[in-house]
Amino acid sequence: MIKSILIASTLAGALSAPAFAGGLEGSYAGAGAAIGTQGGNTTAGAVTGRVDTRKLGSGVPVSVRPSVTIGDSTGGSLGVSYDLGVAKGVNLYAGGGAGFGQGTALNKTDDVVGYVNVGAEGEVAQNVVLFADFKVGFGGDTSYVPTVGVGYRF
Repeated sequence: MIKSILIASTLAGALSAPAFAGGLEGSYAGAGAAIGTQGGNTTAGAVTGRVDTRKLGSGVPVSVRPSVTIGDSTGGSLGVSYDLGVAKGVNLYAGGGAGFGQGTALNKTDDVVGYVNVGAEGEVAQNVVLFADFKVGFGGDTSYVPTVGVGYRF
């Protein structure tokens, strides 16, 4: 019983604790390239961003991650991630969300698909962020979409 309480309190503390003090903080907007791998390769431009909820008063290292892809078709996605600071100005993250717009890199045949994602982001110069993200979309068909880009942190 005591062991269960200790494990539960440790997990609760880890989830509510701020990310590593040196992790990337703040929000950013960026641009890059997304490559869809469903039914042949589809390359699209991506306009993406991160909204750091800690800057909005949340004590939990969670971010909202909107994205728009522009290619043969235009679509968007909205996700939420848990951010883990691993070094000064560097985060790893994992999360999920929904993609919208048929015929895009993330969703070829469906209007709306769910996805899970993992990624990394780091500040390479003052207010300049490099990011890489990998989404796995699921719905009618499975899609794999790596995205890389550069952003401006504010």
